[in-house]
Amino acid sequence: MKKIKGIIIAVAAGMIALAATSCQKDETLRYNNATMGNIVNGQFVSDQGNILNVIEQSCTGKLDTMKRAFIICDVLNMAERNDEYYVRLNYIAPVLTKDVLQPSGSEELPLLKNDPILLSDLWISGGYVNIYMTIPVARGSDRKHEINFVLDKSKQEDGTYTFLIRHDASGEVLKENASNGDMILAGAYASFPITDIIKEDTAKICVKWQSYIVTGQNIVSAKSEEYFVNRSYKKGSFEHVPSTAVASKSTMEIR
Repeated sequence: MKKIKGIIIAVAAGMIALAATSCQKDETLRYNNATMGNIVNGQFVSDQGNILNVIEQSCTGKLDTMKRAFIICDVLNMAERNDEYYVRLNYIAPVLTKDVLQPSGSEELPLLKNDPILLSDLWISGGYVNIYMTIPVARGSDRKHEINFVLDKSKQEDGTYTFLIRHDASGEVLKENASNGDMILAGAYASFPITDIIKEDTAKICVKWQSYIVTGQNIVSAKSEEYFVNRSYKKGSFEHVPSTAVASKSTMEIR
């Protein structure tokens, strides 16, 4: 009888402990929050103006080594300020930040390489035009690709600002009539500040780039053609990071 009584007490204690565990609330405010922002004095300041303090980290990478970054985090709780939060960092990728090139004349444009890219998405936030792109690279390659965002002054009319994405692949491009079997796709983020260029409160933006010909997400030809996208700009506006801009490929270093 003593054994049975002891077993009953042990089981009851276990059930109480399990019940206490199951009743604990998960106070996480938001899971997998994707955002982009700048690192200011060691803190991540999102394009929305929120301060995100990292108190847990489940990924590699150091924010304090970056100027601007794309992150995915769990928002754990709010700090004393309404715009400050404590987060768990789950993913981090560096973002190339470069000033917009403003050639003095159209004759300078041909001097910039115009190798194709695959532009996955483009959005405006924090006074930047932000892009996520994928680029074919050779396996194990250490070649540096260069991206520039260029204001085409010759196309600036009717309140529309035309920008060109120019890519120098350092010779690392897909080739016609070749297997290209050693090529893989790598992703990269880049941001270009436009508040010093667009002075109006509202404006139209057109962005053009050279793209490989694709069907869905698949490259169907090493040939390329010009693509473009139009956006409406409003000073101080904020667009959330599109779901398609969350990197599905390994990120690469660009300059």
